[in-house]
Amino acid sequence: MKKHVLFLFLLVFLHVCPSFGQEAKYIFYLIGDGMGLNQVNLTEIHQAEVQHKDNPISLVFTQFPHVGFASTHSLSNGVTDSGAGGTALAVGKKTKNGVIGMDSTGTVPYKSIAYAAKQKGRKVGIITSVSIDHATPASFYAHQADRDMYYEIGKEIVTSNFDFFGGSNFLKPETAFDHKKAPSLFPILEKAGYNVLKGKDAYAQLPNKSDKIILMNSDDSPIDALKYAIDQKPNDFK
Repeated sequence: MKKHVLFLFLLVFLHVCPSFGQEAKYIFYLIGDGMGLNQVNLTEIHQAEVQHKDNPISLVFTQFPHVGFASTHSLSNGVTDSGAGGTALAVGKKTKNGVIGMDSTGTVPYKSIAYAAKQKGRKVGIITSVSIDHATPASFYAHQADRDMYYEIGKEIVTSNFDFFGGSNFLKPETAFDHKKAPSLFPILEKAGYNVLKGKDAYAQLPNKSDKIILMNSDDSPIDALKYAIDQKPNDFK
């Protein structure tokens, strides 16, 4: 599993009627890739140091009314990777390392929570701090036997018909898994009705933000990941 921290959220316009009668407008599903209790505890201790407090300062999500634990091993390894881990988070089933949204044989596709929401008529968005075709975000919309099938993963955005994708870029937009040259993903995505935008200025100029959107880094920015917050400069996302 990569050492970067990846944040992905599933944005669903969902009508839920909990017991207290209020209606949920959005559901946010946030994933810290590789984050465990040690990272959480360290952050709470750091918060206390910055604010000159003696005791750790709890993060918001550690104060939720329901907190649980989950085993993180995959079907093939004691230490999962982003493919198997992302699949478990997206569909609730374990698979082997390297597989995206499928069973351990790489032949049976699983339906993620994102597809379930879309089939209910909800709007779905997936945002990541790395590439849109990376294993964790891909687990919510793609079904591939190998996480390195970046081009094939990217093409599945079309069949997902999800409403919004955001990330640094695509890693292999013109190269198939067999290393052969392939038609560029970007015209394919545009033909499917997506506005393919680079940079926040392009997004700001889009007249109808209710259209299907794919938002990425500008051309002069890295394609593999957004910069860490501590390294960001004001014009990095222009």
